[in-house]
Amino acid sequence: MLRRFRAIGPGALTAAAFIGPGTVTTATLAGAGYGYALAWTLVFATVAAIILQETAARLGVVSRLGLGEAVMRRFEDSPSIKWAAAALIVSALFIGNAAYEGGNIAGAVLGVEAAAPGLASRATIAGALASLAGAILLLGGYRLIEKVLIGAVLVMTLAFAAALFMIGPDWGALFKGAAIPSIPAGAFPIVLGLIGTTIVPYNLFLHAAAARKRWQGAEGLAEARFDARLSIGMGGVVSILVLSTAAASLFGSGLEITNAGDMARQLEPAFGAGATYLLALGLFAAGLSSAITAPLAT
Repeated sequence: MLRRFRAIGPGALTAAAFIGPGTVTTATLAGAGYGYALAWTLVFATVAAIILQETAARLGVVSRLGLGEAVMRRFEDSPSIKWAAAALIVSALFIGNAAYEGGNIAGAVLGVEAAAPGLASRATIAGALASLAGAILLLGGYRLIEKVLIGAVLVMTLAFAAALFMIGPDWGALFKGAAIPSIPAGAFPIVLGLIGTTIVPYNLFLHAAAARKRWQGAEGLAEARFDARLSIGMGGVVSILVLSTAAASLFGSGLEITNAGDMARQLEPAFGAGATYLLALGLFAAGLSSAITAPLAT
């Protein structure tokens, strides 16, 4: 079992990728607007993500292929379809991840601003964070990047869990919301957002390539599956922690919340600066980790 824990890596990359500012913001809006009612959506999305990402990991470990390579081989006999698929994949990853990257850096900036208002201009903070992410990608080896992102996932988990316990959720309502599917009036776009920010297409490319690099054949399949299930499951727990924190502190308050940075700032009067700093730390870690994984996947 200890050996399996030591093998954790590709799944943690994927978890760090999907727990970005988009996920944190959507979960915040879900909790602030609908309480615990949409927790089931994150349970469903997490299970679906585990299944899909485990499939991508198997592709890399057993077939020794990245997802893009597998698509190319599938259409080897149809050159026109093959190159059309290649163009679609490249453009989708490049354009899509450029948009993701902008949101990732902006989210990390919100975390810094929530913890240290007036520290520097947004442009300065964004430039510094982009430079940091770029340096980690360009100067760090694969193993270093893995360790950084595993650390980021642990920081997010601890920060959001500590904030939730500091606030004190309604555990009965949380378990009910996680177990009984319901869609309150007007909540359907948020449901789609929660699913869409958990099941992220570029993560399939990232996971297959990372698993191929980590394990050299079918003998590593058991470790790859353990890694995927544990890491993606932990990512889902982080999302549920964020939703629950927003539900416990903001649902029914009448406060206008547009992102997780707003939630962090609103907590201080009622729960002290500690809660604000914890949420700000979690948001910063979410933004920085995803700012590393989006270009890595591309």
